Order: sequence, then structure tokens, then C-alpha cells
Amino acid sequence: MIVSAPDAGSPPDVVPDIPNGPVLLACDRAPASSEALCNAGRLAAAAFGGPLQVLGVCEPTPGVAAGMDVLPVPAGLDEARRVAMVDDVQRAIAVAAAGDRSWPVEVVLGSPARTLAAEAARRHASMLVMGIGRHNPLDRLFGTETTLATLRESPVPVLAVGPSFPAMPQHAVVGMDFSAASVQAARLAARLIAPEGRLTLVHVRPRFEHPSTDWQLWDADYGRTLPSLFDQVRAQLDAPDTMLVETVTVRGDPASSLLSYMQQSQAELLAVGTQRHGFLERLVVGSVATRVLRAARRGVLAVPAA
Repeated sequence: MIVSAPDAGSPPDVVPDIPNGPVLLACDRAPASSEALCNAGRLAAAAFGGPLQVLGVCEPTPGVAAGMDVLPVPAGLDEARRVAMVDDVQRAIAVAAAGDRSWPVEVVLGSPARTLAAEAARRHASMLVMGIGRHNPLDRLFGTETTLATLRESPVPVLAVGPSFPAMPQHAVVGMDFSAASVQAARLAARLIAPEGRLTLVHVRPRFEHPSTDWQLWDADYGRTLPSLFDQVRAQLDAPDTMLVETVTVRGDPASSLLSYMQQSQAELLAVGTQRHGFLERLVVGSVATRVLRAARRGVLAVPAA
């Protein structure tokens, strides 16, 4: 995730192009979240120039154990549930002020996280937009947080929004470790805020310190490299002249520092680049994106490494 290692390296000379495929809006038919989702979907579609497609995922009905046997699911039951969900999703979109009845709606059967990620890849989506998810401790314990699970599977950027996500964000904070993923996160975030908005690039420096002369010399050298690294990132943003692009360096834990800065500055969006991690590391240690997504309430943009 966000790297606060001593040698952050240089921003890549070549970063991925700005995506221009369809925006996939994941809708679970919950009216309470429809307004923010529709706002985010409209925003992403306008930012990247692709059509907006609404996708729902209906989990198949599990078989019921009866003694030594498993009772089969009645034929046609899952298809009937899928069709009913199409109606529910269309209704949720229609009643949302930011929704549009003309948006194509499709519901497929499958595991939500894997299906959403697979469909995003199959459709060459520019972005997957979904609700920020629940924050129930039991939900986290059993690994059923659909948004987090999707983020771990998705090959495309995921924009997760809470109920208060605005139609046009004014301020985005980007966790910057100068990797290709973090640079791309900054570029996409710049597309998702108002042209006259504010984009803050935040680099989290190591929080450990040592009284030795070697450490102090190293730390001073490290600090002197940051302005040129930030300048290189600025050159790759392609942000409008009307946008305020500022840089901030803090010390501390990456996730906590970014969330604290987002809250203090009242930013509506927090963008991070992500890296693939093994199952055990996610289970025991977690990741910056995971911690950010669980704590943030407005909007999180997670951009996977190429």
C-alpha cells in the first residue's frame, strides 16, 4: 500500500493512460445508498468519458443440509430472485435524484466480490463504483465485507463512497509513495474533483528516529529528495491550471496519518495506490487501503498496481 520506506524511489517515467472504458456501478438495491452511488457514477462517467453500466450481483441460494443429504435448490428459484433484483435495482436508480432510468441494468448470479471484479475486467471498465460497505465488527471478522473483498480482487480502480459523498467533490487527499500506483491515484483523483478544487499530495515519512549521526544524516538526505519527487509527480498530473495542487509531508503511521489529515482538512475523497499482498499478511497485519476503507466515511479511491 502506501510506502513510507526510507528509499521511496522516483516517480515512474511512464504511468498508465487515463482509462476511458465504461464505469461499472455496483448497486445492491438499497435505496439509502442510491443517491451517493448515482452521484459517484455520474462523476466517474463524466471524468473518464465512458458509458455508465449498473450491475447487481445475486448470490445463489445455498443448499440446505438434511441429515446426510443436501436438499437441492428448487429449479428456477435463483433465476426468479435475479429477475426480482433487476426490478429492485431499477426502482432504486429511478427514485434517486441523481439516477437515470436510461442506464442499463444487469444482475448476474455469483459471489459478489469475485463477480464484480471479473465483470470489471471483462468489460475493460475504467472504474468500479460501489458503496463504502458496512463497518460491523462481525462483518470484518468473517471476511464478508464485499467492498474490501472486491478491492482485493479488482484489477481496475475502485471508488467506494459513503452516503454523504457529494455530487462534485472539492478536495481530495492522495497518499503518495511515488510508486506508479500512487501517481495514477493522484491523476485519477484530479479528474474526480472540481476543476477549481484542491488536490493534496501527502507523503508519510518514517516515524522512527535514532540519535545516531548516521541516522540524522540519512534523514536529512531523505528530506532533501522529497521536493524533486513531488515536482515530478506534479508534471504527470495533467491537472487544470485552476486546480490548487499542494504537497504535505508528515511523520507517522500511513493509514492513521492520512485519515487524520483527511478529517482535519474536511476532504471528501482519499486516494491510495494498492499492492497485492498474500492472504496471511492481510489477515494478520492488514493493509493501508483496508484500514482506510474501514475508517473513512465519505469516499475512498483505491488504484491497483499494474
